[in-house]
Amino acid sequence: MNAVPTVAFDLETTGVDPFSDVPVSFAFAWRDDAGPIAADTGLVNPGRPIPAGATRVHGITDAAVADAPGLATAVPVLADRLEAIWHEGGVVVGMNVAYDLTMVDALLGRLGRARLGERGVGAVADVLVIDRHVDRYRRGPRTLVDLCAHYAVELDGAHSAAGDAAATLELYERLGTRFPELAASSPERLTATLAAWHREWLTDFSAYLERRGEPPVAPGRYEWPLHAAP
Repeated sequence: MNAVPTVAFDLETTGVDPFSDVPVSFAFAWRDDAGPIAADTGLVNPGRPIPAGATRVHGITDAAVADAPGLATAVPVLADRLEAIWHEGGVVVGMNVAYDLTMVDALLGRLGRARLGERGVGAVADVLVIDRHVDRYRRGPRTLVDLCAHYAVELDGAHSAAGDAAATLELYERLGTRFPELAASSPERLTATLAAWHREWLTDFSAYLERRGEPPVAPGRYEWPLHAAP
Protein backbone atom coordinates (compact mmCIF):
# COMPACT_ATOMS: atom_id res chain seq x y z
CA MET A 1 0.00 0.00 0.00
CA ASN A 2 2.98 2.34 0.34
CA ALA A 3 4.79 1.54 -2.91
CA VAL A 4 3.21 4.59 -4.57
CA PRO A 5 2.77 8.15 -3.27
CA THR A 6 0.03 8.15 -0.65
CA VAL A 7 -1.56 11.40 0.48
CA ALA A 8 -4.30 11.73 3.08
CA PHE A 9 -6.95 14.40 2.50
CA ASP A 10 -9.37 15.91 4.99
CA LEU A 11 -11.80 18.82 5.17
CA GLU A 12 -13.40 20.49 8.15
CA THR A 13 -16.73 21.92 7.05
CA THR A 14 -19.90 23.84 7.88
CA GLY A 15 -21.97 20.66 8.20
CA VAL A 16 -22.52 17.07 7.12
CA ASP A 17 -24.10 17.40 3.66
CA PRO A 18 -21.47 17.27 0.90
CA PHE A 19 -23.88 18.86 -1.59
CA SER A 20 -24.90 21.90 0.45
CA ASP A 21 -22.17 22.42 3.04
CA VAL A 22 -18.73 23.86 2.35
CA PRO A 23 -15.17 23.64 3.72
CA VAL A 24 -13.67 25.91 6.35
CA SER A 25 -10.25 24.19 6.43
CA PHE A 26 -8.29 21.52 4.59
CA ALA A 27 -5.22 19.36 5.00
CA PHE A 28 -3.05 17.06 2.92
CA ALA A 29 -0.70 14.71 4.80
CA TRP A 30 2.05 12.47 3.45
CA ARG A 31 5.21 10.68 4.46
CA ASP A 32 8.48 11.06 2.57
CA ASP A 33 10.19 7.67 2.55
CA ALA A 34 10.34 6.48 6.17
CA GLY A 35 10.37 9.98 7.64
CA PRO A 36 7.78 11.70 9.81
CA ILE A 37 4.38 12.66 8.45
CA ALA A 38 4.28 16.12 6.86
CA ALA A 39 1.13 18.16 6.36
CA ASP A 40 -0.04 21.11 4.32
CA THR A 41 -3.10 22.81 5.80
CA GLY A 42 -5.05 26.02 5.47
CA LEU A 43 -8.29 27.84 6.24
CA VAL A 44 -11.11 28.60 3.83
CA ASN A 45 -13.63 31.43 4.09
CA PRO A 46 -16.96 29.68 3.41
CA GLY A 47 -18.77 32.89 2.49
CA ARG A 48 -21.45 32.19 5.08
CA PRO A 49 -21.66 32.08 8.88
CA ILE A 50 -20.20 28.89 10.35
CA PRO A 51 -22.94 27.16 12.39
CA ALA A 52 -22.30 27.03 16.12
CA GLY A 53 -22.60 23.25 16.08
CA ALA A 54 -19.84 22.96 13.49
CA THR A 55 -17.61 25.31 15.47
CA ARG A 56 -18.11 23.15 18.56
CA VAL A 57 -16.71 20.22 16.57
CA HIS A 58 -13.66 21.76 14.88
CA GLY A 59 -13.18 25.02 16.77
CA ILE A 60 -13.09 27.22 13.67
CA THR A 61 -14.97 30.52 13.98
CA ASP A 62 -16.09 33.19 11.54
CA ALA A 63 -13.33 35.45 12.84
CA ALA A 64 -10.68 32.79 12.19
CA VAL A 65 -11.57 32.53 8.49
CA ALA A 66 -12.35 36.20 7.86
CA ASP A 67 -9.10 36.78 5.93
CA ALA A 68 -8.80 33.27 4.43
CA PRO A 69 -9.21 32.57 0.71
CA GLY A 70 -12.83 32.22 -0.40
CA LEU A 71 -14.39 29.21 -2.08
CA ALA A 72 -13.78 30.52 -5.60
CA THR A 73 -10.05 30.60 -4.87
CA ALA A 74 -9.59 27.66 -2.51
CA VAL A 75 -11.71 24.97 -4.17
CA PRO A 76 -9.93 25.00 -7.57
CA VAL A 77 -6.60 24.83 -5.71
CA LEU A 78 -7.78 21.76 -3.80
CA ALA A 79 -8.98 20.18 -7.04
CA ASP A 80 -5.67 20.89 -8.78
CA ARG A 81 -3.81 19.31 -5.86
CA LEU A 82 -5.96 16.18 -5.99
CA GLU A 83 -5.58 15.96 -9.75
CA ALA A 84 -1.79 16.28 -9.43
CA ILE A 85 -1.66 13.42 -6.91
CA TRP A 86 -3.61 11.17 -9.26
CA HIS A 87 -1.60 12.30 -12.30
CA GLU A 88 1.58 11.22 -10.48
CA GLY A 89 0.08 7.79 -9.82
CA GLY A 90 -0.62 8.50 -6.16
CA VAL A 91 -3.42 7.36 -3.87
CA VAL A 92 -5.72 9.78 -2.06
CA VAL A 93 -6.61 8.36 1.35
CA GLY A 94 -9.27 9.51 3.76
CA MET A 95 -11.71 8.71 6.51
CA ASN A 96 -15.11 8.58 4.81
CA VAL A 97 -13.25 10.29 2.00
CA ALA A 98 -16.19 10.18 -0.42
CA TYR A 99 -17.71 12.96 1.68
CA ASP A 100 -14.67 15.22 1.19
CA LEU A 101 -14.22 14.42 -2.49
CA THR A 102 -17.93 14.79 -3.23
CA MET A 103 -17.95 18.21 -1.57
CA VAL A 104 -15.04 19.41 -3.73
CA ASP A 105 -16.68 17.94 -6.83
CA ALA A 106 -20.06 19.56 -6.10
CA LEU A 107 -18.48 22.95 -5.41
CA LEU A 108 -16.52 22.82 -8.66
CA GLY A 109 -19.82 22.35 -10.47
CA ARG A 110 -21.37 25.31 -8.65
CA LEU A 111 -18.34 27.43 -9.54
CA GLY A 112 -18.57 26.47 -13.19
CA ARG A 113 -15.22 24.66 -13.13
CA ALA A 114 -14.30 21.20 -14.44
CA ARG A 115 -15.40 18.68 -11.83
CA LEU A 116 -13.25 15.90 -10.41
CA GLY A 117 -15.18 13.31 -12.37
CA GLU A 118 -14.44 15.19 -15.58
CA ARG A 119 -10.75 15.56 -14.72
CA GLY A 120 -10.43 11.83 -14.02
CA VAL A 121 -10.46 10.43 -10.49
CA GLY A 122 -7.49 8.17 -9.77
CA ALA A 123 -6.77 5.76 -6.94
CA VAL A 124 -8.70 6.33 -3.71
CA ALA A 125 -8.63 4.44 -0.41
CA ASP A 126 -10.72 4.82 2.73
CA VAL A 127 -9.79 3.54 6.18
CA LEU A 128 -13.46 3.39 7.23
CA VAL A 129 -14.49 1.29 4.24
CA ILE A 130 -11.54 -1.03 4.84
CA ASP A 131 -12.21 -1.41 8.57
CA ARG A 132 -15.92 -2.09 8.06
CA HIS A 133 -15.05 -4.95 5.71
CA VAL A 134 -12.07 -6.60 7.37
CA ASP A 135 -13.56 -6.44 10.88
CA ARG A 136 -17.27 -6.27 10.10
CA TYR A 137 -18.56 -7.93 13.25
CA ARG A 138 -16.78 -5.68 15.74
CA ARG A 139 -19.31 -3.87 17.89
CA GLY A 140 -19.30 -0.19 18.67
CA PRO A 141 -18.88 3.06 16.76
CA ARG A 142 -16.24 3.57 14.07
CA THR A 143 -15.38 7.25 14.19
CA LEU A 144 -11.80 8.30 13.51
CA VAL A 145 -11.24 8.48 17.26
CA ASP A 146 -12.54 4.91 17.63
CA LEU A 147 -10.40 3.55 14.80
CA CYS A 148 -7.29 5.22 16.16
CA ALA A 149 -7.92 3.69 19.57
CA HIS A 150 -8.56 0.25 18.07
CA TYR A 151 -5.44 0.24 15.89
CA ALA A 152 -3.21 2.04 18.43
CA VAL A 153 -2.70 5.16 16.32
CA GLU A 154 -2.07 8.46 18.06
CA LEU A 155 -4.60 11.14 17.13
CA ASP A 156 -3.13 14.55 17.82
CA GLY A 157 -5.75 17.26 17.45
CA ALA A 158 -8.97 15.41 16.65
CA HIS A 159 -11.30 17.38 14.36
CA SER A 160 -8.50 19.53 13.03
CA ALA A 161 -7.90 18.84 9.35
CA ALA A 162 -4.15 18.39 9.84
CA GLY A 163 -4.53 16.10 12.85
CA ASP A 164 -7.21 14.00 11.20
CA ALA A 165 -5.30 13.68 7.93
CA ALA A 166 -2.08 12.61 9.67
CA ALA A 167 -3.91 10.04 11.78
CA THR A 168 -5.74 8.73 8.72
CA LEU A 169 -2.48 8.22 6.87
CA GLU A 170 -1.02 6.30 9.79
CA LEU A 171 -4.19 4.23 10.07
CA TYR A 172 -3.91 3.31 6.41
CA GLU A 173 -0.32 2.21 6.93
CA ARG A 174 -1.30 0.21 10.01
CA LEU A 175 -4.11 -1.53 8.13
CA GLY A 176 -1.68 -2.49 5.37
CA THR A 177 0.61 -4.10 7.93
CA ARG A 178 -2.19 -5.95 9.70
CA PHE A 179 -3.89 -7.12 6.50
CA PRO A 180 -1.12 -7.91 3.97
CA GLU A 181 -3.61 -8.71 1.21
CA LEU A 182 -4.36 -4.98 1.06
CA ALA A 183 -0.71 -4.13 0.56
CA ALA A 184 -0.46 -6.72 -2.21
CA SER A 185 -3.22 -5.08 -4.24
CA SER A 186 -2.47 -2.45 -6.89
CA PRO A 187 -3.94 1.01 -6.21
CA GLU A 188 -6.40 0.63 -9.08
CA ARG A 189 -7.56 -2.80 -7.97
CA LEU A 190 -7.81 -1.69 -4.34
CA THR A 191 -9.97 1.27 -5.38
CA ALA A 192 -12.36 -0.99 -7.29
CA THR A 193 -12.42 -3.43 -4.38
CA LEU A 194 -13.26 -0.69 -1.90
CA ALA A 195 -16.05 0.58 -4.16
CA ALA A 196 -17.57 -2.91 -4.06
CA TRP A 197 -17.09 -3.13 -0.28
CA HIS A 198 -18.80 0.23 0.15
CA ARG A 199 -21.81 -0.84 -1.91
CA GLU A 200 -22.02 -4.13 -0.03
CA TRP A 201 -22.02 -2.39 3.36
CA LEU A 202 -24.49 0.26 2.23
CA THR A 203 -26.89 -2.36 0.88
CA ASP A 204 -26.92 -4.10 4.27
CA PHE A 205 -27.27 -0.78 6.11
CA SER A 206 -30.13 0.34 3.88
CA ALA A 207 -31.95 -2.93 4.52
CA TYR A 208 -31.46 -2.41 8.25
CA LEU A 209 -33.00 1.07 8.01
CA GLU A 210 -36.00 -0.29 6.13
CA ARG A 211 -36.55 -2.99 8.76
CA ARG A 212 -36.73 -0.15 11.30
CA GLY A 213 -39.35 1.61 9.20
CA GLU A 214 -36.94 4.31 8.05
CA PRO A 215 -36.30 5.46 4.45
CA PRO A 216 -33.66 3.51 2.51
CA VAL A 217 -30.32 5.02 1.58
CA ALA A 218 -30.53 7.36 -1.40
CA PRO A 219 -29.29 5.72 -4.64
CA GLY A 220 -26.58 8.35 -5.15
CA ARG A 221 -24.80 7.24 -1.97
CA TYR A 222 -23.90 3.94 -3.63
CA GLU A 223 -21.59 5.74 -6.05
CA TRP A 224 -18.01 5.77 -4.74
CA PRO A 225 -15.68 7.62 -4.32
CA LEU A 226 -17.91 10.43 -5.66
CA HIS A 227 -21.52 10.28 -4.47
CA ALA A 228 -24.17 11.28 -6.98
CA ALA A 229 -26.53 14.11 -6.07
CA PRO A 230 -29.80 12.95 -4.49
